[in-house]
Amino acid sequence: MRYQDYRTTHQGAESWAADYDAKLFSPGSFGAAIWEREQQLLDRIVQQQLLHRESYLDFACGTGRVLAYLEGRFTRAVGVDISGTMLAVARSRVRTAEFLQGDATRDAGILGERRFDFITAFRFFLNAQPSLRDEAMQCLACALRDDDSRLLFNVHGNRYSTRALIAAKARITREQFASMSVRESMELVRRHALEVVEWYGIGSYDKALLRVMPLGAWRWAERFASLPKRYAVHLYFLCGRASSSSAGLVRSGTLT
Repeated sequence: MRYQDYRTTHQGAESWAADYDAKLFSPGSFGAAIWEREQQLLDRIVQQQLLHRESYLDFACGTGRVLAYLEGRFTRAVGVDISGTMLAVARSRVRTAEFLQGDATRDAGILGERRFDFITAFRFFLNAQPSLRDEAMQCLACALRDDDSRLLFNVHGNRYSTRALIAAKARITREQFASMSVRESMELVRRHALEVVEWYGIGSYDKALLRVMPLGAWRWAERFASLPKRYAVHLYFLCGRASSSSAGLVRSGTLT
């Protein structure tokens, strides 16, 4: 597959930054339902997994959805994004967070000497071309403060999920279609001296299936007919610096 450079997709006056949230997370939508569960996950991780809450970075923060939700839990919160149009929206929804505009994967001066106790990167790695995935993961690995610091990133398109049905259609229509597997995500982490300490899955049914499944039916199916988390559409990986004593010990988290 030929990937468009993800650095260019959300920049400029013609980008869809202004209505990004309305398109993806409008009330009553599939995206809003997933966001509800993501908030539960974020709450649990911040409360149970973080030893320190001084500094927080939201990488590729976009319109600030995740940043606005978490900024109050930390002494200092920072959002970084390459897109000025996305940051303009983000600035309107946060209270105290600082914003940095630029490509932190290529310009080390963007983050400088800043290091963080917690880093999030949502809706980035799946969309990014493979080379950019590695550049970003290296950047984030270097931005962790210490061995107790954590990175949480998501993949909103698990290759081995009901999303595979949509992938089959995309092959026929020759549409660009990205997906990543659990194994591929973990290998990306390991290449940059990190390890997955816990991972989670949310959502058994791809949003494209909502064309034949009303949101109420989707909620029922998620509650009573969910697939094993390895086959969830949305994957979440909590990572820290790799250590020889814990290498290979990865827990599979579930949400209730």
